[in-house]
Amino acid sequence: MREYETIYVLKPDLPGDQVKTIQEKLKDIITKGGGHILHHVDWGKRRLAYRVEKFTQAQYLYLQYLDQGASVAELERILKYDDRVLKFLTVKVDEKVDQAERLARAGEAPLPPEEVFHEEPVYDRPPRDRYGDRRHHEGGHGHGRDASPADEPAIEGIEE
Repeated sequence: MREYETIYVLKPDLPGDQVKTIQEKLKDIITKGGGHILHHVDWGKRRLAYRVEKFTQAQYLYLQYLDQGASVAELERILKYDDRVLKFLTVKVDEKVDQAERLARAGEAPLPPEEVFHEEPVYDRPPRDRYGDRRHHEGGHGHGRDASPADEPAIEGIEE
């Protein structure tokens, strides 16, 4: 058996019954494929690092499970074609897991969302002006509107 983690991000305006429907569908895929659910945690609504579609917030869900690998493709296919899902990511945590030993430790709490999410800015870049132009800021490219030919270095061999 292998251990996997899938984090999927849903639209923030979904009613609770639709969220439960998605959770149950994913659980069914894993259990029908012979896998075992370790944790399925709703991390709640969080601010996105960047706008996805028209949303700046989304509902995050965390799924940790054991599987042979056959259910992962079906799980990702379902997430990919469901319009209610904005993003998802599946990671293989461990290649070879002793199933009985790992299921015995299944009661251990997963990573809390406070350790995953940081409220600090994601990008540190200069602000853009009204038209999205950064040339006037320090370190920008191009000459900008304020530059004059006298500011440019002279080219050797050409006299003015």
